[in-house]
Amino acid sequence: MLAAGLTLLLRLWFVVEMRGTPFSTVSPQMIDAWYYHLQALDILEHSLIGTEVFFLRPLYPYLLAGAYAAFARSLFAVQMLQTLLATGSCLLLYAAARRMLNRAAATVAAFGFALCGILIFYTGTLLYVEVTVFLSLLVTWLWVAGPARWWRWPGAGTAFGLLVICRPEFLLLLPLGLIILTRQEVRFRPLAAFAGVALAVIATVPVRNLIVARDPVLFTAHAGLNFYYGNNPAADGTWQPAPELEETAGFSHDRLKQTGRIVDGREVSWSRASGHWFGRGLRWLASNPGDALKLAARKFLLFWSDHEVPGNYYPETARSRSLVLHLTLLLGFGIIAGLGVAGMVLAWPSRSRAWPAYLFVAVHLVSALAFYVLSRLRAPVLPFLLVFAGFASMRLAGFVRERRFGRLTTAAAVAAVVFTASLLIPVDRAAYSAQGWTQWGNILLADRKAGPAEQAFRRALEADPANPSARYSLIILLAGSNRAEEASGHYRELVRRTTADPRSRPLQHLAAGRLAIARRDFGLAAAEYRAAITADPDNPESWYLLGLVHISQDSMAAARDALQQAVRIAPHHTEAAAVLERVKNRIP
Repeated sequence: MLAAGLTLLLRLWFVVEMRGTPFSTVSPQMIDAWYYHLQALDILEHSLIGTEVFFLRPLYPYLLAGAYAAFARSLFAVQMLQTLLATGSCLLLYAAARRMLNRAAATVAAFGFALCGILIFYTGTLLYVEVTVFLSLLVTWLWVAGPARWWRWPGAGTAFGLLVICRPEFLLLLPLGLIILTRQEVRFRPLAAFAGVALAVIATVPVRNLIVARDPVLFTAHAGLNFYYGNNPAADGTWQPAPELEETAGFSHDRLKQTGRIVDGREVSWSRASGHWFGRGLRWLASNPGDALKLAARKFLLFWSDHEVPGNYYPETARSRSLVLHLTLLLGFGIIAGLGVAGMVLAWPSRSRAWPAYLFVAVHLVSALAFYVLSRLRAPVLPFLLVFAGFASMRLAGFVRERRFGRLTTAAAVAAVVFTASLLIPVDRAAYSAQGWTQWGNILLADRKAGPAEQAFRRALEADPANPSARYSLIILLAGSNRAEEASGHYRELVRRTTADPRSRPLQHLAAGRLAIARRDFGLAAAEYRAAITADPDNPESWYLLGLVHISQDSMAAARDALQQAVRIAPHHTEAAAVLERVKNRIP
């Protein structure tokens, strides 16, 4: 099919043109992607089953480990495999949409899938988006595939179980799907096969958690934390630092694992900790109904926004190096949502076979309202909106041919209103732009590409001059490039802009420490790093930098102690671990 070929071609083009850029780098800067990468390595190098409860969604690390094992841990190979997965998704979308609606709508939906820039973007990321899209469409196709073969319903159960492991909130689909399938006159034995296999696959996660950790965590330890991130006094509908979990700037899963298990001043099991944070979120919602209603309304609006709220990966920075994204990001969420909503209105209730598409849209929306809106979380809803967008496009063309201008005007008005509203929903684009360019610059700086890194940091500050991380990174670059006076000017600006923000105090001390090193004042540098540790004792980078200063002072025992703290807090801090081994070898 031509649309599948176009899907393959555009994604191959995108992945190839992004080679050698920060986008195609496995870096701690890509928070969740880095975690999945480390989990995949741990599966390969240490234990297939693991020793702790799953912290984040477990399916993707296992798939990643399999790809690493087959292709020598090549990120490019993973991107190629996800490209093939996307091509399969396009075929499944066409087949499912054709069964649910008609051939014309399916064709438009398939071409929309091929040309959708944000879906192309996520094909290249080290995240579960592509897997979620494929499994969702596979389940949909098997649900509506027509005459049953022996493998259809067990296959649907397997795909559905894997989908829930990938995105646990989709468990809500099981009872709803069974009810609708019953009304579709599907017989008991196929339904039992579907439900039984799905539950058996899903049960592997809690059973595994109980076996390896003796802790009855249903899916992931992160679930309660995630709910609290979306429902607390500081929540704004997107992912934002949550009170009591992140009292200082900077985020890592290692640190969250430590703070998330502290309840009433002591460390507890993950099942209890997750329940605690779920309870905190629910109590806030119950005790602040007005604020909770406003927050839910904002989440609802953000779900339909044309702007992609980024996380881990930033479309803006990737687009700067990608001709494919320049061409295809024009087909944005707003256009698809406008036509999709119009299509949902036009298809209801006459097109009852389209119920899986309605169901997936609804569950994605409910998930956003329960947690928060990020681009990677809502992107898998796009194929289902495209199903309805394809139907709307065909119906609008039909209204023109049939001269049914009243229906044409009504349907076009619905699409126009949704699209216009999606453009007007307020999003702090400057802050996200600054975050994206800071991330881009930090990856370039780690790769010793100081010139491009400086350009990225300055673009970040142009977008948001108050961004402390961007200014701190620029200070580090300038101080390391023998431009101490220029770095000092930015340090004064950092202090001026962050004096009222106690979360940024450790960053001020870290910047002052780097300036002291540039001036060869190692005593002052050590004092500043110790001050940073006092303000934020769980930041591994402060301990690591203090250890390096002690090495410069030829204080090996002190360096060893500091580096050991860094590795204790962040076991995956490879630089600290490597330096620690060298220091140990120098101590008699």
